[in-house]
Amino acid sequence: MLCDLKVSATENSNKPNIQLMDKRAYQSTTYTGIDEIHYTADRALDVNQSTCSHTNQQIDPWWSVDLQDVYNISCISIYNFHQNNGVTNISGAKIYIGNSRQNNGTNNKLVQNISAFKTGQINVYEFPTSVSGRYVTVIRPENTFMILCEVKITGTKIGK
Repeated sequence: MLCDLKVSATENSNKPNIQLMDKRAYQSTTYTGIDEIHYTADRALDVNQSTCSHTNQQIDPWWSVDLQDVYNISCISIYNFHQNNGVTNISGAKIYIGNSRQNNGTNNKLVQNISAFKTGQINVYEFPTSVSGRYVTVIRPENTFMILCEVKITGTKIGK
């Protein structure tokens, strides 16, 4: 299946793109900027590439979305804008998919080790075979920030 990541207002949960704006997103901590903006997890799902989720600097920061149903997921794309200090480069991060929230979702199947992440462009991760799960988690196993500006997921709902 191709990774079709176009978003339209008429999508529903049985089409390839999973509508994420009404899903629940979580992250390990929430950074508050000097402008008093809270960079909450749901900012990565708002289809606005200029707003980002952002954790505080910590060991193993993570971000997760609860799809609220089980999906066969074939593709994930992540966009982060370019920043000179490099904090939006998430090379080294790992993507997990599954049905568990234990250990912040890292008990689930590891589906992608992110390497050579390119800021300022959409990074597409297609899976050779779809992976089923309710939770998608991105974690950075180091002492750093987790910043995600736009996440899109392609998959089909299982059942119903």
